[in-house]
Amino acid sequence: MGYRVYLSDVSYFSGKLECALRTKRVAYERVPVSSDTLLKEVLPNTGWMKVPAVRRDDGLWLYDSTPLLRWLDAEHPQRSLIPQDPYRAFLSTLVEDYCDEWQWRPAMFWRWAWPDNARYLGSRLGEELSRGTIHPAAGMALYFRKRQQRIFLRGDGVRASNFDAIAALYPQALAWLEALLETRRYLLGDRPSLVDIAWCGPMLRHYAQDPRPAALMAAQAPRVWAWVSRVWNAGSEHWSDAELGDFSDSAWDGLFADIGAAYLPYLHDNAAAVAAGQKRFCGTYGGIDYPDLPAVCYRARCLATLQRDFEALPPDVRQRIGQRLGAGITGLLQRRSAASLAPIDTAIAQPRTVTAAQRLRYYFSGTPWDSE
Repeated sequence: MGYRVYLSDVSYFSGKLECALRTKRVAYERVPVSSDTLLKEVLPNTGWMKVPAVRRDDGLWLYDSTPLLRWLDAEHPQRSLIPQDPYRAFLSTLVEDYCDEWQWRPAMFWRWAWPDNARYLGSRLGEELSRGTIHPAAGMALYFRKRQQRIFLRGDGVRASNFDAIAALYPQALAWLEALLETRRYLLGDRPSLVDIAWCGPMLRHYAQDPRPAALMAAQAPRVWAWVSRVWNAGSEHWSDAELGDFSDSAWDGLFADIGAAYLPYLHDNAAAVAAGQKRFCGTYGGIDYPDLPAVCYRARCLATLQRDFEALPPDVRQRIGQRLGAGITGLLQRRSAASLAPIDTAIAQPRTVTAAQRLRYYFSGTPWDSE
């Protein structure tokens, strides 16, 4: 059965999903989106004006890259990406969540914070989203550049006071991956796995293809530069189900420390803000002060999912994870969340009735981040 994959060539999560499909050798038809495609096909069938979205030939719609990757691995078990043993599987899930919801911020920052890079990406979005519509590409380019800067810079806690610190998060990530790739072809060994796909979220469509961060990657992290191409082309490789690494390499230490110092505390504060009905909150994460962050229901659900999955592990596996990550991180995974939202369990989308007023609002502002 075939798939139509609705995507954008500049999209963080579209690149992540495409890497997985190509690596697993799952055939699909690419459907580059325009604003009309998003409004008329993706939005009424998923409830989100976001990509990637997938339509199977029998009419089933799928969305949200994290549960979608799990769905794909179950439907197409060949060349599995998710480790079989629960220890590696949970740590891989934790890294994926961190890449999706925390590395997202510096990736958006590097895309939109500098005028030269922002103009280039605005022009690409303008060409893409105006395709087949009456809207001029130049007008769409200006509109989306200004909108993205409003939402993902000023609206996501970026200020002059933390500008340099947020900018430094990207070269820090490059250093982590460069160290991991010094002794292996992929992040856990000789074949790709979920953590490679997760890191392709920021590293492929943003850092490796946007002009400013791509130049930095080529100059400072040549192993990462080669690895991005390797993951994209992994479908052409013949690899066995050789055992993956167990995250014991000390090169993982910096990333895990950031999960404990920045990401999990942020998730708890976000969940508390959601539970209190607040639209915005502030906090210090990884030593960086973030004023006026949006409270995001989806990320409260991410925390609920991580905590549920950790609690479901056998005691000996939880103990082993605690020995690797430390009591601080496992304590945050066990600490009761302030928000009682449902975990994220399915990639299967349900069609929705979308009113004309909603279509108009979503057209100009996108699907709200805080939508449950």
